Amino acid sequence: MKRILCLPLALLPLAGCGGEPELHTGARTPAPVQVEATVESAPAATGEPTPEPSASPTPVPEPATTLADWTAAMPAQKPDYSITEGAIQLQDYVAWPDQPVVLEIPSWKGTLEEAAEAYGVSLETLQSMNPDPETWTDPDNDSVTYYSLKLRDDYVVPEPAVKYVTVSTPWVASNFEQTNDYMVPAALSDQAAACMATAYDFQYEHYGMQTGIWPAEYDETTGRYYTGAGGLYTTYSDLTRYLESVYTSEVCATILGGPVTQEDPRDWHPYYQGENDTICFYGGDRGSNIQYCGTSFTEPEVQPDGSIQFWQLSLTVESDAFTGWGEGITYTPDTANATIVRLEPTETGWRVAKLELPN
Repeated sequence: MKRILCLPLALLPLAGCGGEPELHTGARTPAPVQVEATVESAPAATGEPTPEPSASPTPVPEPATTLADWTAAMPAQKPDYSITEGAIQLQDYVAWPDQPVVLEIPSWKGTLEEAAEAYGVSLETLQSMNPDPETWTDPDNDSVTYYSLKLRDDYVVPEPAVKYVTVSTPWVASNFEQTNDYMVPAALSDQAAACMATAYDFQYEHYGMQTGIWPAEYDETTGRYYTGAGGLYTTYSDLTRYLESVYTSEVCATILGGPVTQEDPRDWHPYYQGENDTICFYGGDRGSNIQYCGTSFTEPEVQPDGSIQFWQLSLTVESDAFTGWGEGITYTPDTANATIVRLEPTETGWRVAKLELPN
């Protein structure tokens, strides 16, 4: 089964979980796995993105690593990639939003000052647009999370050129996970595009919509699962090598917990190293936003520190006009949920530092 996403780091729950429409070329239903890297948010690459994308976007510079060299550093079993360019498309039964939409930050853990800096708006603008924001305070550490912070109510969704990246892992037992397509900005180099698509793939399959590398056996004594033959990887060492090819070290540190004998219940990780270099995990899954319509992007821009940054725009229908998906019913998105995507350069190619699943 193929899935096209506009894809991918910390898990965020989405409202309105449920079924999903047939995909046309947006993201698949696995959710915004945010791989919210434990990296401080940098100022937005585009500030308030320009309504109109540039006609001929300038490709992002390529570190001294080719796509072939990048994949060569992965474990012996590694994905195959196919990359093509094309026009952006949303899901089936979705019309392109020709009229301005509401631009929002779906969730933000931190202060309003930090959110304003990260998204390139003034604090006064953010406060005036959100006089009574929805919040949740963590009783354990008093940290505050803001929801649906409005940035603009007249935002024109950009319609950029995109690349479609096919990620194939034919050795995986599940047909559902073997070949999937992901949509990323066309301005990214092939290595950066493949890296971002691989992060989408891992987050949809193993760290977002669900956590776990299957097939796996359950250990009733410990309450953990242990990955078996036919999984993406079966050794913790290979999984580590794979993820270090895709993500920054900060993100890898949030996913990988090291030897399970050193597990700290106060610092949970999705994956641990079991005896004999096995992969162990507790498992879990979540739903997706049924009102999700597809994804767009702002143009990637190089930051002063050399990283690439842009916005992923998850398009949804938030009005009462949404009554559920069905053949012959067409919806036009009225809201764009902006999340920051950041890739950082290394001596061996680009790595994903921040990415959330769009749905």
